[in-house]
Formats: sequence, structure tokens, C-alpha cells
Amino acid sequence: MKETSAPESLQEKPVVEPRQRRAKATYRSLLAAAQQILSEAGLEALNSNAIVERAGLTAPTFYRYFEDKHAILAVLGRELMEAQNAALGESPVDMSEEPGAQLVRTRELLRRTLEITETFEGGYALIVSLRAIPSLRPIRLSSHAYVAGFLTDRVLEAFPDIARDDAYDRCRLAVELGYASIEMLLETAECDRERVIDRAARAVRAVIAP
Repeated sequence: MKETSAPESLQEKPVVEPRQRRAKATYRSLLAAAQQILSEAGLEALNSNAIVERAGLTAPTFYRYFEDKHAILAVLGRELMEAQNAALGESPVDMSEEPGAQLVRTRELLRRTLEITETFEGGYALIVSLRAIPSLRPIRLSSHAYVAGFLTDRVLEAFPDIARDDAYDRCRLAVELGYASIEMLLETAECDRERVIDRAARAVRAVIAP
């Protein structure tokens, strides 16, 4: 099968929506095969031929659900971002807490986000794809914007006199700092994780603090 370059925009929904149990199982098996390839060999090894071979399926089956490998990356990338974002709901965010308590929560959130990414099969390769492939960029950016908006609401609850655009700018910068530290830890083993997480958490808190 011939792979084409990534389109400017991607359709994340399946070409044909799997409705029956067997169709859903087939759809998930293609996603699982892609994750295994990403985990074992990285983004460069992913193509539709490799996916169907790993899944024990055929090319027509692949194209029944996905236009190309970029479409499957879009689905998996979205699932990873949603798993990361779910970490926000695991611990209540209260910007009126004492600075020390906020720092503890921020460390926990960064640590949990790193854990989610590492345990999501193929997570590192997906993070790379969300930056390297232009058509996947909106998935990453919309996820970061969602987190920044969530944090902005919490800031304004605690400090209603702050202008919303200023609060959002602070929170969006904090989000980017946090994710940058996570990506750095995924890419290198030469730094002490807890020390990096602590310093990143302090930087995040300093940016958000009114």
C-alpha cells in the first residue's frame, strides 16, 4: 500500500463507523497494532502495511476505517491527550490554597501526566507525531487550550478581579512549561526526574500566581 504525505487536516472519525461488536473489535485491533509498532520501533516504522500485518488483517479492512496512517495517529493522539487531560479531574484544583499546597498538587499533576504518557502504549512516539506532523498539530494545541481554559476558570474563581485574558495567558504559558518538562523527561534519562518535576512545578506556579 502506498502511503501519502499527511493532509492539511484529518478526519478523526472512521471512514465507516464500526457499529457491530465484531467491527468494533477489528477497529480496535488496528489501533492496538499501530500502538505496538510505535512502542517497539517508533514513528518511522509505522505504515499501513505494517499495521495490517501485525493485526493479521487485510489492506481493504484497514481502509474501511482509516484513510491512511495519519488518520490512525490522529485517533491515538486524541486518546492520549484525553487521558492526560483526565488527570486534572483526579485532584481538585483550588487556586486559593496556600502556595505550599498548590506546589504539591502541581508536582502530582506533572508526575501523573508523565506516568500516563509512559504507560500509554506508543505514547512517546505519539507525542513526537503531534509535533512533527502538521496535520496533527491541532490535536495537541486544542488539548493544551482546553487545559489552559480549565485552569483559567479556577484562577478567576479565586481571583475574580484579574482580567480573563491575562489569566488565560498565564495559564497557557504554564501549560506549555509543564508539557515541555514532561517531553524532556521522556526524551532523556540524564536528569533527575523528581528534581526536574519540582523545578517545573515551581516555574508553573510562579507563572500562574497573580
